[in-house]
Amino acid sequence: MNYLKNGFLSLAFLLAAVAAGAAAARDARPLGLTCNYAEEPLGMGDRRPSLGWRIDTGRPGYLQGAYRVLVASDRKLLEADRGDVWDSGVVREGRSQHVKFGGVPLLPCCDYYWKVKVWDTDGAESDWSPVASWRTGLFDEFDWKGEWVSSRFAEVLPHRRYKSNRRTERENWFMEDSAAVYMRRQVELPSPVRRATAFICGLGYYELYINGRKVGDRVLDPLFTDYDKRVVYAAYDVTDRLAAGSNAVGIVLGNGWYSSPTRDVFGMHDVNWRTPPKVRLNIVVEYESGAREVIATDRTWRWGHGEIVYNSVRSGETIDHTRTVHGWNEVGFRDSLWRPVCRVPAPLGRLTADPMPPMRVTGELPAERVVQTSPGVYLVDFGENLTGWVEARVRGERGQTVELQFNEVLKADGSLDTQNSTWHTRGRYQTGLLILGGEGMETFEPRFTYHGFRYMQVRGLTYEPSPEDFTAKCVHTDLPSAGTFHCSMPKLNELNAAVRRTLLNSIHGIPGEEPTREKMGWTLDAAVVMESYLYNFDALNAYKKALRDFRDAQAPSGHIPSTVPSAGWGYVHEDGSLDYWDDPWWGGSIFLLTDKLYLHTGDVGVLEYAFPALKAYVDFLTSTARDHIVTWSLGDWLDLNPDTTSQASNLTPVAQTSTAGYYWMSRRLAEYAEILGYDRRLSEHYGALAERIRERFNREFLDPRTGIYAENSQTAQALPLALGLVPDTLKAKVGQRLLDAIDLRNGHISAGFIGGNFTMDYLPRSGRFDVAYRMLTRPESPGWLHMVQSERSTMSESINQNGPGSGHHPYGAYIGFWLYKYLGGIRPDEAKPGFREFVIEPGLDSGLAEVSVGCRSLYGEIVSAWKRRDGGGMLTIRVPANTVAELILPAGAVGRNPRVNGVRLRDIPSIAPIPSSGDGKIRYSVGSGTYEFELR
Repeated sequence: MNYLKNGFLSLAFLLAAVAAGAAAARDARPLGLTCNYAEEPLGMGDRRPSLGWRIDTGRPGYLQGAYRVLVASDRKLLEADRGDVWDSGVVREGRSQHVKFGGVPLLPCCDYYWKVKVWDTDGAESDWSPVASWRTGLFDEFDWKGEWVSSRFAEVLPHRRYKSNRRTERENWFMEDSAAVYMRRQVELPSPVRRATAFICGLGYYELYINGRKVGDRVLDPLFTDYDKRVVYAAYDVTDRLAAGSNAVGIVLGNGWYSSPTRDVFGMHDVNWRTPPKVRLNIVVEYESGAREVIATDRTWRWGHGEIVYNSVRSGETIDHTRTVHGWNEVGFRDSLWRPVCRVPAPLGRLTADPMPPMRVTGELPAERVVQTSPGVYLVDFGENLTGWVEARVRGERGQTVELQFNEVLKADGSLDTQNSTWHTRGRYQTGLLILGGEGMETFEPRFTYHGFRYMQVRGLTYEPSPEDFTAKCVHTDLPSAGTFHCSMPKLNELNAAVRRTLLNSIHGIPGEEPTREKMGWTLDAAVVMESYLYNFDALNAYKKALRDFRDAQAPSGHIPSTVPSAGWGYVHEDGSLDYWDDPWWGGSIFLLTDKLYLHTGDVGVLEYAFPALKAYVDFLTSTARDHIVTWSLGDWLDLNPDTTSQASNLTPVAQTSTAGYYWMSRRLAEYAEILGYDRRLSEHYGALAERIRERFNREFLDPRTGIYAENSQTAQALPLALGLVPDTLKAKVGQRLLDAIDLRNGHISAGFIGGNFTMDYLPRSGRFDVAYRMLTRPESPGWLHMVQSERSTMSESINQNGPGSGHHPYGAYIGFWLYKYLGGIRPDEAKPGFREFVIEPGLDSGLAEVSVGCRSLYGEIVSAWKRRDGGGMLTIRVPANTVAELILPAGAVGRNPRVNGVRLRDIPSIAPIPSSGDGKIRYSVGSGTYEFELR
């Protein structure tokens, strides 16, 4: 391999590296190795994964100048510094993320081990990183031996449709048989097992058992996708579960979203992909001898029923302990009365892996109180809103039924409001039915449903239960935490806690999902809370999955519905008319997802993947525009006009927000085409289209005399400013009208779903941090702090205290980004995406005595923290290795002769002043390290 071409190190650099490495201590080491943003992934389905690492060093100003990656099929080869799968050679590049694997073709179900070393820009060599690994999944159809099997045969319909939420003849047999399906097979293994990997997809949900024990801690798996386009499998290491001799493999199948028995407004009960639950399984067994065997689903498996006699994501679960089958998943169980499974057609979607974190039980909440609200009816309070279910311990006679109902709102008399939030569901809603076996204290816990709730109502007991009888299980996508926030204002700490709780409660395979009423992925909801997710949690793979969902949902016309994945609801109607519950900003949220993913990762692969869908959506908007004006549909949902109770846009014309979106998306498309190096005519075409839209927009909506786009509307003023629609000569006037619109509301926010985020983002970027901070910290409604009663609160759909919508909704959590991006001041450099270069502009003008903000970028943790004291204070910042920050401070914050880490700033080589940009602020370029700036 020739390592001296195509941008690799020159011989001179190699010689310098050797000399520098011999002279310098190896105080840098790569750590935190990731494969497609995941550590040690199991079941990696990408043939050319993206590798990344952080660099641990105590040396200030460290920048990587080169790297070398070794990938091997055996850990011992790496110990000898041999990469038989890939040796990248010494690559003269500074990037430590998005390094594409470039070795020999990867094989399915194989372990690959890798390590990396780096050189700094002076040629000093690091130690090798610790060894990391990934295990590949099954890449293609021929990698699967297992067949799709089910309890009964049903064809898969090829055409998507949405008719109504009424019951149809086709669904009658589904409605009558919504029990979980239990499957099993006993197998003989001839010799000891060296390694075993289970690959499984069970639709809608599944649990896998080996020798009586559940495999893994995933719940509500697999992820909800458009099953006509993509179906997700999971991988488990089951080496320690299998042994030579007899082994039993068991599977329980629930309905999930694939075979929902509950009628709802979204038509999930009548979708074309729906058949009885089905499963496909491969357990790849490797023996100590080196031989391989696959335990697979086929017609030798048998099925029966058990204690789960009904299950529905929306409606709940019925568990009948009189039908419990003991030992069904163990060796020796007599299954002669069970029936053979059927081989059934595969779902239409491609079977694939997905690196999004799974759902898990992430915590438990004990019941805080139990009160009797009427004879025989008890209310259980868990103290806070959550999503998940309850483990109940109850007793009674055999066949006795206990009913559990879940919701988040009480009636005036203190009893559960069982009708609140039920509008989207027809019939049974968030209800568990427990049929007792009559064997003393019995434990019930559902497996194929989840609820949004704080309270549970219990009926059917003949005694008064105690709080110890009930434990709530918190269930959601298990996102690792990536952000920390604390300040000297307790209410903002409570706000941050409420935001984080709401974000976690609102992700069950789909970010930004309303967890109580709808449980669907409204597209703009996912987009507006995206930065709050990215600052608080490691949510990159969650949003990459969301981007795939958007692409999967796109119709041939380019249209994307307002909920994704969709059963057919929200698409353009058969007569060509657009749905009322649609808007360019909802389908066009694919641009917001792409933009933020690119901004936070710097990965041009995101742009490459999304570009065809982005282009198709802009072309769709063009087909609906009339003289470059788009006039449909929802507009600035839930903006605040005190003169009406309507939920739709009341202050800003729909044509204004829709056309503004059309402009921004066209402009972004032109910019992406240029970044990707596509044919210049492409960027020129969409750039010219954007300019025509801009000209037409201002001619239609802007009053150049007053600077007003729409009277008294914050969104109407902020959106054109944020998106670059305003003529340069009128920016000051339009900006003043925005301030006037805010003053009209006494400093409160009135913008809705489209405008709220843009308003709060634009104000500090335009120099009005003070105005945005005042809006954030207003304790009264409308706003955010009135939602927060304690650190156990959740955010609401409406920023108006008495407004419509859910009190447990992701939209209100969008404000969480502001605490990190503008109060802490940590934000990506929009000109250089990816956080390798970024900005820290702490909100010192807030007047807060203490603020501490940390967020984990791909390169490591970034910190911005300060403590104010009379006459001074200290600002602490942390810049990860291999990155550079631009530190921006108010004039006079550090004085004429700043001191950092106890010495003069000019004596620190990794910090350099940046010439003034004319705004009166002080700027420094800061290399990696931890620094304490003395404040005046």
